[in-house]
Amino acid sequence: MEFAEEIHQEIDDWIARYPVVTEEEVATEDVSGMSSLASLATRVRVELSTGSGVARVAPPTNPEFDDNFLRRYYLAFGVLLGDPLGNYGRLYEVKDRGGDYTKTAIPVSQTRAATGLHTDSSAINVLPDMVGLICIRPAIKGGSSRITCAIRAYLKLQQFESQNLALLERPHLRDIVTPGADQSLRLRNQFPVFSAHPDRGLICRYMRFWIEKGYEKAEVAIPEGLPEALDTLDRYLEEEDSVANFRLQRGEMLWVDNCTTLHDRTEYEDNPEAPRLLLRQWVKLPD
Repeated sequence: MEFAEEIHQEIDDWIARYPVVTEEEVATEDVSGMSSLASLATRVRVELSTGSGVARVAPPTNPEFDDNFLRRYYLAFGVLLGDPLGNYGRLYEVKDRGGDYTKTAIPVSQTRAATGLHTDSSAINVLPDMVGLICIRPAIKGGSSRITCAIRAYLKLQQFESQNLALLERPHLRDIVTPGADQSLRLRNQFPVFSAHPDRGLICRYMRFWIEKGYEKAEVAIPEGLPEALDTLDRYLEEEDSVANFRLQRGEMLWVDNCTTLHDRTEYEDNPEAPRLLLRQWVKLPD
């Protein structure tokens, strides 16, 4: 989708009126006059909820924009799109913090590693409907976005691997790394990879590593046949004609339906003087 030229003026006017804002407190009434941005948000929401499940928005047309402009544009967009969640803060910085998610219970987004195709949130009671990213600075090498359709994989499992699909429709343990989640509920933090949601229909919640780590930390044996079922799911998700691979450039936004569209990124290398930085938002669909 294209960035309408009128949006630039709407954001500039907002910044001029309110040079500083508290990101967590920005509400719909603060950005309700931005009709062009609201129109774009509506198009993205419709595409995610009733269309392909993914939207990529071109950078601002006016090259005279700085990091503050991008933050304010992205902040306003999330508010107009739906109800932003604050588990990680309104604008969560996706950047390498030097950790290793395989050794410490940290989000993969805090590392430079490839993530593996997944949906966001490992907590049973936290389910963002939409996940968005805006690129502030790309990596010097790598860091490409990858997306794939979970429903396509489900239909193949249904047709060719019904026994494996039955395993994936049962609840499974997940490690908890989502901020604000109750760590004391570890043994209750289990839900299916594929399930029927009362409002969304068929949904997918998947990151293989957090399933395997959930069983390991709970000291519970992985159910018989589950590794093979996960292997089959991964194979369908990773089929050559199933994955779109592209690199977000500065100012570009990517939004996905977190219930039907899996995403990840490739491993990357940073420029020490200008390390890769993306901002992420978790958004619930409006009631």
